[in-house]
Amino acid sequence: MTKTPARGRPRKFDKDAVLELMVNVFWEKGFSGTSLEDLSRATSLSRPSLYAAYGNKLAMYLLALDVFGKRMATEAVGALASSPDLKTGLENFYAAALDIYLGPNGDMARGCLVFTTAVTEAATEPRIKDVLSTLLEGFDRALSAQISRHAPHLDPSVLEVATNLASGTLLNLATRTRAGTPRAALTRIAASTAGTVAALANPAAERGNSADSA
Repeated sequence: MTKTPARGRPRKFDKDAVLELMVNVFWEKGFSGTSLEDLSRATSLSRPSLYAAYGNKLAMYLLALDVFGKRMATEAVGALASSPDLKTGLENFYAAALDIYLGPNGDMARGCLVFTTAVTEAATEPRIKDVLSTLLEGFDRALSAQISRHAPHLDPSVLEVATNLASGTLLNLATRTRAGTPRAALTRIAASTAGTVAALANPAAERGNSADSA
């Protein structure tokens, strides 16, 4: 009698750790430029194992965007929310974003996973467009809330201008990072925006600070 070979147990792995590896692949190559073979090689998992754990490539990419968005919320927005004043908060916000964009050694220069990869795909993939829109709205809300916290009586039209400037600079920094702009130059851009937004939010205080430093 021929025995049926015992089916092997499914391989166990840390799903969160593997997802971080996939984030790095998508970050480097983008959605369209990443193949399942790339993901399999980076994670040391077979394609069937990846499919079983995360779904198809689009599902994996959407999970990667979610991971990145949460990291930005924790590290960058967290730095802004914990700062004593708006100018310092924005400087810390952009510094934390640059830490992510440039990597731990400052030499990765990948920019923002959202701005440098998702924007390209949004025109042809509705689910990516929806996630991109949600992430951008989240950044805008967080920035608007922190500006309002430091300037609660700010005119709504000025608040909108200040928020758009602060948010737009994040995109500017992400693009320039990907293009290889040195961190010192990026920091100067960030500092300029932080000062301008703070002046919009509280012009009297910023004039006083300028006079004190003169």
